[in-house]
Amino acid sequence: MKRGGATALLFAMLAAILGVLLLRMPGPAPLPESAPPSSFSAARAIAFEREILGGDVPHPVGTAAHDAVRERLAARFRALGYDVTIQRSFACSPFVTCAPVANVIARVPGDARPDALVLAAHYDSVPAGPGVTDDGIGIAALVETARALRNEHFRNPIVYLITDGEEVALLGAEGFVADPASLRGTAAVINVEARGTDGPSFLFETSRGNAWIARAIARSLPRPATSSFYYDIYELLPNDTDLTVFKRAGFAGIGFGNIGRPIHYHTPLDNFANASPSTLQHHGDHVLAMARALAATNLRQTSGNAVWFDVLSFFVISWPQYFSLGLAIAGVVVLLIAAFNLKTRARAITIGVGSFFLSLVATLLVALGGNRLSGLRVGGAVWVAHPGPAIAVAWFIGAVVTIFVAQRLVARAGVDGLFLGQALCWSAIAVALSIVLPGGSYLALVPALACALCLIWRVGDGVVAVVCSSAAAIVLFPLGLALYDALGRPILPFVAVLIALVTTTFAPLLASMPGLRRPLNASLAAAAIACIAMALIVPAHEANSPRHINLEYTDDGVAPRWQTDALLPAIQRAAHFNPTPQPVYEWSVPPFRALVAPAPPLGLPPAELNIVRDDRSGGRHLTLHLRSARNAPRIGFLFRAPSFAALRVNGITPPPMTRPRGGLAPGWHRVSVRGASEATVEIDLTRDEPIDAVVVDSSYGLPPAGAALAHARDASLAIPVQEGDLTTTMRRMRL
Repeated sequence: MKRGGATALLFAMLAAILGVLLLRMPGPAPLPESAPPSSFSAARAIAFEREILGGDVPHPVGTAAHDAVRERLAARFRALGYDVTIQRSFACSPFVTCAPVANVIARVPGDARPDALVLAAHYDSVPAGPGVTDDGIGIAALVETARALRNEHFRNPIVYLITDGEEVALLGAEGFVADPASLRGTAAVINVEARGTDGPSFLFETSRGNAWIARAIARSLPRPATSSFYYDIYELLPNDTDLTVFKRAGFAGIGFGNIGRPIHYHTPLDNFANASPSTLQHHGDHVLAMARALAATNLRQTSGNAVWFDVLSFFVISWPQYFSLGLAIAGVVVLLIAAFNLKTRARAITIGVGSFFLSLVATLLVALGGNRLSGLRVGGAVWVAHPGPAIAVAWFIGAVVTIFVAQRLVARAGVDGLFLGQALCWSAIAVALSIVLPGGSYLALVPALACALCLIWRVGDGVVAVVCSSAAAIVLFPLGLALYDALGRPILPFVAVLIALVTTTFAPLLASMPGLRRPLNASLAAAAIACIAMALIVPAHEANSPRHINLEYTDDGVAPRWQTDALLPAIQRAAHFNPTPQPVYEWSVPPFRALVAPAPPLGLPPAELNIVRDDRSGGRHLTLHLRSARNAPRIGFLFRAPSFAALRVNGITPPPMTRPRGGLAPGWHRVSVRGASEATVEIDLTRDEPIDAVVVDSSYGLPPAGAALAHARDASLAIPVQEGDLTTTMRRMRL
C-alpha cells in the first residue's frame, strides 16, 4: 500500500471510530409505550417514575416527601402483582453516620426460594435536588423491569430492593445486609446508580472473582459500555455505591451507572426536564438483559478475575486475567524477533523508545499549559457549560506534539526504528499493567499485539500504521471521551496523553512524508489555538449549567454567622462577607475554611445533650441523649477523646471500616444521625478523662432572614448542591 493511500485510509479509520463512538454514546432510542410487553420501554418507565416521585421535589431521609415516595413506590409494585415488605431498621455506616431507614422489598408472591438475584436502586435524594436521575432513573428501570419479568420464570428468584438512605451513607444497604434472612437468601445483586443526567449506561463495577460474570456480560449486554479497567479504577477510588456494601457482605454483583452532564448531579437541575430518556432506555435494556441472564445461571460460582472491554459498544471481548502477562511477554518476544528480521539497528530502536516517552512528557507539559489557558475564565470550576472546546484542545495537543517529535527524530531512527521502539514501549506498558493494574492491561496489550503481529508479518508501513492505530483508538478513544464527565477539567492533560499514545502508532508514517509536515502541523496547532480561543469566549456558566454554591446560617452561641463556600459580588453585597476564608471547625483536617459574614440572632433553641449515665469504673462509659429542641431532621455529636475505644448509636455498633477514615483531626470522633431529631449515643473510653464535645443540629433551607442572600445567589447563575442550604445550631461543651 502506498503511503499516500495509507494515510488517507488511516484518517478515515480514525474518523470512523470516533464517529461511531459519538453516535453510540448517547444510548439507544427510547421505546414508546406501545413497545412489546417483553421489552423495556423508556416511555412506560418515565410514566412510572413521574407517578412515584410526584414531581421535581427533593426527598431526603426524614422528610414528608421522602415518606410519600416510599408509599407510592410500594403501591406501584403491589399494582404489578408483587408482595411488598417494608424493611425498617436503624442503620449506621462505618463512618458513624446513622439513620432510621425503610427499604422497599418486592418479590413474586409465594416465591421464597434462596439464592435470589436482587435488583437494587435507591429512592432517597439529596436535600439539594429532586433526584430524578439519581436515583429516580434506577427506580424507573427496576419498576419497568419488574413489569416485563412478572410472568417469566427462572432458575433463581428475582427480588426488587429499593433501598433507603443511600445518599446519607449507603444506610439502606447496611440495614439489608444486617438482616440474617437477607444474607441467607441473596446470592447476587444488580445495582443501578447515576452521577449525572444523561450519557451511556456504563457497567463500571463488579464483585471480585468476576470471570464468570464477564462471560455473562459478553453474551448478554445488547449495547455494552464496559471494561475491566473501570472495575480496577473504581476499586482504587474512595467512591461507594450500595453495591460496595453488598460486595462486603459476600454477594456477587454488577453495577450500572451514567455520568453524563455531571454539572447537574446532586442539584435542583437533576429534574425531569434534564433527565435523558435514552439513558433510561440504555439502563433498562442492560438491567433487563442481565436480570434474565443471571437469574438463569448458578449465582454461587467461584472463579478468578477477567479482563474485558467493549468494542465500540457492539460486543465484548474478554479473557482470564492471568492470560494478560503471558500475552504481554509474548508480544515483547515477537517484537524482538521482528527487529532481528528487519535488521533494525539498536540505536534506531533506542531513538524510537526515546521518541515514545518524549512525546508523552512533552504532551503532558503542553497540555497543562493549554488547559490552563482555556480555563482562564472558569474560576476553577471542575465542570463548565461548554466543555467541548477544552476537550478538543487536549485532543489536538496530543496529536500535534507526538507528530512533531516523530518528525524531528525520523531521520535518525528511520520509520522502522520509530515503529519498533514505540511498539516495544507499548509491550512494556502492557507487562507493567498486567502486574499492577491487570484489569487495564488491555489498554496497552491490544495495540502492542497488533503492532507485534504486523511487524512480524512485514505487512508494510502503511498497513502497520492503519492496523495499530485502529487497535489503539478502539481501546483508548472511549476513555478520551468519558474522562471529562468522570473527573472534570483537571483530567484533560491526561486525556491529551491518551491521544498522544494513539498517535504514536501512526506518527512514524506521517513523519516519513515531508510534504505533510508543515500543513499537518500548522492545521493541528491552529485548531488547538482556535479551540482555546473558543473556550475563552463561550460562557463558563449558564442557567442550565450554573455554579454550585451553598449557604448556611450558623448559630454557635457566640456570634451567629452566614457561611458560604464561594463568593460572588451579589452575595458579598447581600451580607457583607469577609473576602478572606476563615477557619470555622477545629475538628476538621485539613482545617475547614468558609467565607463568613455576621448574621442576626434569631433565638433558635440549640441542640441539647443530656448525660444519662456516666460510669467511671475501668475507664469511662457514657450514655448521652441528643435532642434537637426545634425538631431538626439532622443531629450530630463531635467529641475529642484520646482514649476512645468504642461507641454505639441507638444500640447499633457501626460496621468496621474497610477504608481509611479522613477529615477529622487526631483524637476527634463524629456521630451524625439523619432523619431523626434525637438519638442515644454510648461511648466507651479506656481512661477516665474529660471530653471536649460539640452538639449540632441542622434543618434544610435558610431561615426567612436569609431570603435576600438566597435571592442574590440564585440571581448569580448559582444553585445549591449536595446538602444544600442549611440552618444550624452548634454548642461546645466539656463533659
